[in-house]
Amino acid sequence: MISENYKYIQDKLKDNKFVILDGANGSELEKRGAKMDKAGWCGPASLESPEILTQIHKDYIEAGADIITTNTFSSSRHVLEYSNFNDQTVAINEKAMECAILARNHFPDKNVAIAGSISLSLVADIIEGTDDPAEFRDYMKTDQRSIPKYTEESIREGSFNYNRILKNFNEQISIFKKHNIDLIILEMIINPSICKPAIDAALASGMPVWLGLSCGDEGEDGDLLAYENSKMKFSESLKTIDKNFDAVLLMHSETKNITKGLQEIKQKWNRYLGAYPHKGDFIRPSWKFDKTYTPEKYTKDMQIWVDQGVKIIGSCCGMGPEYTSALKKYFC
Repeated sequence: MISENYKYIQDKLKDNKFVILDGANGSELEKRGAKMDKAGWCGPASLESPEILTQIHKDYIEAGADIITTNTFSSSRHVLEYSNFNDQTVAINEKAMECAILARNHFPDKNVAIAGSISLSLVADIIEGTDDPAEFRDYMKTDQRSIPKYTEESIREGSFNYNRILKNFNEQISIFKKHNIDLIILEMIINPSICKPAIDAALASGMPVWLGLSCGDEGEDGDLLAYENSKMKFSESLKTIDKNFDAVLLMHSETKNITKGLQEIKQKWNRYLGAYPHKGDFIRPSWKFDKTYTPEKYTKDMQIWVDQGVKIIGSCCGMGPEYTSALKKYFC
């Protein structure tokens, strides 16, 4: 069943109008004083700082966002089990829904859709060797707790960990459905094997699904690499594209790589296209902002991507409501 709010988004796209997606939740929460968790990053902030989160959603709507995204990027059970919030998974996800809905209800005359974010945050970092899970166990004083080791092979369909992670995403999606969230947005989809349970859960949900891919820098041969992966090309990430997605977006990627990334996506996808990159650097659990990258600079960059066919426009880590407002004024 398609919600009225999502139908509004569909109609805008069919009429060749821009759809404004919101900006960062995590870095914006940190910027406004919410505490970031070593493992769960911004996820627990939904429970610890709901007033800040609700205000962020309100600010994005006020700035012109047609879609706000739930603060659930790093709130799945297999992420929170590395934190001190391992027994509060449901409460954290429920509170994230409540904050988004409360913010939307503040604007009864606006058609605003809510996108439920799911990703393989942290687990992908561990598998790719970016982070050592022992670091989080030591940090959280949970050395005695048994946490299964994730490997790329263990995530494949039919394995224990695939089924376990699939179950965790189904749990998250069941909370989306309980609160009548309008669509699912898969975020930071990179390695097809690792991301398979997230994609499978989303596509089996019966909800509209948008795919958010992330790309890295150019390799020595000039081809784009997958995000934060020196051994995999971005072309491998493109294998996750499925005809059942309603839109494909390039997200949480450096602005300098978006033009080439979109060129590659367009070789595999000819329907609705979106872009919401980040600006700055992440040193867990904090975001390092690039204060030289102004909203004005962003609108000029976005024009290049719009010329490539992008109709869903937003921003990611390092960019808040002021960037949303600039996009709204410039393109709508």
